[in-house]
Amino acid sequence: MSDRECNGSERICHEGRCRFIAEVTAELQAQPEPAPTSDAGPAVGETSDAGVSLPAGPVALGLPMFMGDPRHTGRSPHSGPERTPTEAYSYASTGRVFASIVLHQDIAYVASLGRTLSAVGADGSLLWRYSASGRIYGTPAVAPNGTVYLASDDGWLTALRPSGQPAFRVQLGDTLDGSITIGPDGTLYVAGDGVFAVTPQGQIAWQVATAGHIRSSPALHPDGFLVVGTPDGFVRAINLDGRPRWEAQVGASIDGSAAVGDDGTVYIGNDAGYLIALTPGGGVRWRYETGADIRATPAVFPDGTVIVGSYDQHVYAIRPDGSLRWRVPTSGRVRSSALLDANGRIYVGSQDDSIYCLSPNGEVLWQHNIGQDVDATPALGPDGTLFVGADDGRLHALR
Repeated sequence: MSDRECNGSERICHEGRCRFIAEVTAELQAQPEPAPTSDAGPAVGETSDAGVSLPAGPVALGLPMFMGDPRHTGRSPHSGPERTPTEAYSYASTGRVFASIVLHQDIAYVASLGRTLSAVGADGSLLWRYSASGRIYGTPAVAPNGTVYLASDDGWLTALRPSGQPAFRVQLGDTLDGSITIGPDGTLYVAGDGVFAVTPQGQIAWQVATAGHIRSSPALHPDGFLVVGTPDGFVRAINLDGRPRWEAQVGASIDGSAAVGDDGTVYIGNDAGYLIALTPGGGVRWRYETGADIRATPAVFPDGTVIVGSYDQHVYAIRPDGSLRWRVPTSGRVRSSALLDANGRIYVGSQDDSIYCLSPNGEVLWQHNIGQDVDATPALGPDGTLFVGADDGRLHALR
C-alpha cells in the first residue's frame, strides 16, 4: 500500500492500513524515544584525549550485538550445552544466515541474505518479519528500549521499533556489510564506505572517509576510541569524536573485526593467516602465524587467552604471550567467530557443516552436524539454549 491509495489528504498508509494523520502522529508521539546522546559521552571513568569517557569496570556481557559486547570479547554470562544437544526447533528464513543470531528478552532476531530480518519467539514461531532493501551480512544490534538496528548491503541503516515498524532509515554510502556496535551512550558505530557514528535518532554525528570498503565491525576500546581493520592492511584507531588516533600496518587485508582484551590489548586477524596483538597505542606486541586466512573475530578470555579459527581448518588457543596453547582440527574452513560460555566452554562453527563445543583445554566435547556450512557466530540464551544460523537459511535452537 501507499499513501495515494488512502483517499483524502488527511489519511496516510501506516502499518498496512489507511489511518488519519492526526491519529498516527499522536500515537507515535506517545511512544518513548531513546534518551538523547551527549556529545561528550558518559561522564564515568577515565577521559580520553578526545574528551570522551567510557564506563569504568568490567564490560557488560551477553548484549544483543555482534560478539556480545562493544569490545567483541565473545563472552557470554550464560552456560551452554555440555553434552551433544538436540534440536529444540528450527526456523526457516528467506536465505542464507551469515550474521549472528541476536537475542533480546525472549526474541531471537534472524538476519538473512534473503533481505529479511525475522523476529522469532521462544517457541520458534514468527512474530514479525521486516523486508529490507538489501542483503543483511552484518549482525544487527538491539538497544535496551528494544529498538532494532540493522545494516544492509545497499548502504541503508534502518531502525525498527519492537513491533517491527521502521523508526528511521539513513543512507550511509553504497554498501554496509559489517555488524553494528552500540556504545554505552546509545551511539551506533558502523563501517562500510567509511566509518560512521550515528545517534539513536538517526542523525549522522560524524563520518571518516577510508580508501577502501571496510567489512570490519568497529570495536570500542575502553580508552575511548574505535578500532577497525581495513582492506589495505591497516588497523585504524579513531577517537569518539571522529578524529584519527593511530594506525598500524599489519601486512595483509583484514576481513574480520578486532577484539579488545581486559588489559586493552587489541587482537585482529588478517588474510595472510596472522593473529596480531597490538598495544593500546598501536604497537605490535606479537604475531602468531596460522596456515591460512583468519577472517573470524578473535574471542578473548578474561586471562587473555585468545580463541580464533582459521581457513586452515583449525581452531587455535593462543596464550597472552603469543605462544600456542592448543589447536583443534575441523574438516572445513573456520569462518565463524567463537562464543565463550560462563564455564569456559567454546562454541564455534565450521564449513564442515558442524558446530563444535570445545573444553577450555581444547578437548572436543561434542560435534553437531547442522547440514550446511556454519559461518555465523553462535549465541546463548539464559536457559542454555544455543542459537546458530547456517547456510541452509535456518535458525537452529539446540538444547
